[in-house]
Amino acid sequence: MEVKAKNTGSRRKVIYFITKSVWGGAAKYVMDLASGLDAGKWQVFVAAGGEGLLKMRALGQEISWISVPHFGRNIKIIADIISFFEVSCILRREEPDVIHVNSSKAGGICGLAGYVYNITARKKVKMIFTVHGWPFMEDRPSRQNVLIKVFTKLTCIFYDAVIVISKSDFDTAKTFKRIEFIHNGIDAAEIKFLAKAKAREKLNLSEDALVVGTIGEWTRNKGWDILIDAFSLLASSPLTLVMIGSGENPDEARLHEYIQKKNLAGKVIAIEYIKDAASYLKAFDIFVFPSRKEGLSYALLEAGLAGLPIVASAVGGNLDIIEDGKTGIFVPKNDAVKLREEIIKLIQNQELQKTLGENAKEKVEKEFSLSKMREKTYALY
Repeated sequence: MEVKAKNTGSRRKVIYFITKSVWGGAAKYVMDLASGLDAGKWQVFVAAGGEGLLKMRALGQEISWISVPHFGRNIKIIADIISFFEVSCILRREEPDVIHVNSSKAGGICGLAGYVYNITARKKVKMIFTVHGWPFMEDRPSRQNVLIKVFTKLTCIFYDAVIVISKSDFDTAKTFKRIEFIHNGIDAAEIKFLAKAKAREKLNLSEDALVVGTIGEWTRNKGWDILIDAFSLLASSPLTLVMIGSGENPDEARLHEYIQKKNLAGKVIAIEYIKDAASYLKAFDIFVFPSRKEGLSYALLEAGLAGLPIVASAVGGNLDIIEDGKTGIFVPKNDAVKLREEIIKLIQNQELQKTLGENAKEKVEKEFSLSKMREKTYALY
């Protein structure tokens, strides 16, 4: 099903493509950009696969929705070929001025469809691609990542501009063409943090509990298994782990099975997506973010804005937000033992918790503005 905007003639038209409508950092990025354009000058569409929370939020803000039924994250040759033709049909029907594509899978499919469209159509479309973390930086056999890097570099050639959201990704792509470095940004006034007692009441947590928490999709890249492994080493402590997130089967099923396997039911609380999850951040004493791969996390920015002490893996965009020992604490990725050690150190040092939280809040407010992100991105349109 799709909802089309009325054609008002002089307005320019932009379509934001993203692979899936599951809510996460890339989906928030799309909504932040789609909702910020001047409605008097732009017709705005979001196009994605699935029927998730992104669709609900887009329609809730009266942003037109286009379904791409065969879009999906996993490589499926037949479905991917069909989705190429679906995107091609969308471009010919809507004749957009700009397409802004998000996520690696959509980047390849939409890049090729846009390239073919620009060769054959009477009206050319400007093509922008945002990389939310390079896919060849994931934990895979090196041969696979070499091949993925080649395909990614070829994909980037299709676009007028390729946006990377972290310095790490920018440095990785110095040999690529048309790279633009624009940090994700957040609007501090938009987030209404609940007081600690109120947030805990809503999450059914006791006021005197020691709570370690995280927010993020329940995918392998987020390192939820590393966090649970670290917590299994803390089983005798009074700590509670709260994981707020969402996932598609089998991701969600794997998470719950792993909690049971480690005998942590009751100690680890997995809460499926709740609206405005960031507003609950002050329920946590410590925010932990053990990603294996990361673009630039909204959850980490929001935790910083909440003034929480942060322990995060030293990967990707985490390096842009965290200064080790100043705005947070770094641990190596895939290291549950080190993660456990740093959580214990923080729990035992309330003064360090306070200092790290205050410094993180100051850094996020100063360096990661939504208005700057929008301004720099819209300038490419």
